[in-house]
Amino acid sequence: MAVAPDGSGTATGGHGDLGPHARAKLRATLTGSIFAMSVLAYLGDHETTLSKAVLTVVGTGLVIFFGEAYAGLFSMALASVRALPAAEVRHELSACSMAAAPGVLAGGFLLIADVLGLAVPTAIDVALWLGVLTLVACSVVEARGSHRSPLFRVGSVAVSVVLGVGIIVLKAQLH
Repeated sequence: MAVAPDGSGTATGGHGDLGPHARAKLRATLTGSIFAMSVLAYLGDHETTLSKAVLTVVGTGLVIFFGEAYAGLFSMALASVRALPAAEVRHELSACSMAAAPGVLAGGFLLIADVLGLAVPTAIDVALWLGVLTLVACSVVEARGSHRSPLFRVGSVAVSVVLGVGIIVLKAQLH
């Protein structure tokens, strides 16, 4: 989850700008959300138990975190001529941890939905729509810090909505 280097042409430092670390966290959250939604869509197409659904979506989130952390730290280590300082390792792990958050939160939601009496398939459907809201929220936050035109910002949010709804439509078509 390495951040854009200085001089890369990436906007860093304008009014409302999120900064490289916040953008890395948003990117990880978007990635984790897409993976969590894909897993939920798959689970929604198959008969599954609550425990299997929770373990699958949470486990996928953790695997995404470990993959992001490994790739980021490996890349940083190869690009460095010295040992990575602990602060840089913590920074990278902090950003990468957001890739696990959507899966872990989806698993938590499925548990809460069960306590509230929702059937597993219904809870999965609601979790998918919460995933769409997550994609939209992350896109809005990212767009607000963008230095692009308002039309481009609105378009990027619209693409997130289409992606999220597309995953749900695909799930419905396959089921």
